[in-house]
Amino acid sequence: MLHIRKILLLLLVFVALVVHDAYYLERITDLRVFNIFIEFSFALMLAALFLSIGNLQGKKFYPYLNIGFFLVFISMCVDGLDQFFLHGEVYTAALEKTPMLLGFVLIFIGVKNWIAEDARLHKKLENQAFTDDLTGLYNRRGMLRKFEELDETAKRNNLPLALVIADLDDFKEYNDSYGHISGDRYLAEMGQSLLKMMGPNEIIGRWGGEEFAICLLGSDIRQAREFAEKIRHQVNDLVLPSSQQNHGITISLGVAEKQPDEPLMEAIKRADRSLYVAKRQGKNQTFVQ
Repeated sequence: MLHIRKILLLLLVFVALVVHDAYYLERITDLRVFNIFIEFSFALMLAALFLSIGNLQGKKFYPYLNIGFFLVFISMCVDGLDQFFLHGEVYTAALEKTPMLLGFVLIFIGVKNWIAEDARLHKKLENQAFTDDLTGLYNRRGMLRKFEELDETAKRNNLPLALVIADLDDFKEYNDSYGHISGDRYLAEMGQSLLKMMGPNEIIGRWGGEEFAICLLGSDIRQAREFAEKIRHQVNDLVLPSSQQNHGITISLGVAEKQPDEPLMEAIKRADRSLYVAKRQGKNQTFVQ
């Protein structure tokens, strides 16, 4: 329906301009075909743009583009009719130059706002693609991308790089006792608590389930173990609701330092194997390979 109304509006404007010029203005006998073709081609392109943006209705930039294309369409029609009729200076200024100026200003504002909105949408989608909804940390995809960036920085600057894999101990029992909603709430709170511990050269993400991974740029194996112990104590010190304090939640951690020329995933696997050693040795501890 909107499309039909727009077509009728364009036709009405064009017919009105032609009728006005034919009735009131002097015709030109020396027609310049090339100019006619070019100017009305521009008018047709503006008409096509005016008609094609209906699916953008509701966007903040839509009114700017809608009115802008319409005004420039009027300007191009008048410019094309210049080849058939003698237009005075006032007529040209009022119906060609002014609509053209206003139209392009509106189009500029509309396109600028469109670009800004597209950038915001792209950022939002990127965050959704690389962020874990529950904890607000990086998901596995986003985390590995960041880990690779830290790995490249480590190689360029000859810095150590350490990996920590952490897993909550017996978290299934907690979920079974207090429900998954309570478990999710705990994971979200713990994730944000651990995130606050991270510095500019430390990246944490949710590896999956109740398992987390951390990459430490500039930390050797000793420093990484100390950092892992801080995480363990942080988890132990998290205050649970009074109804759940008898349960207690602990975490086990595995640590590995990436060796020169070792693939990043191999270092992560070594940290993961260290985690399982910590689990086998009694949990609630840090094991360094």
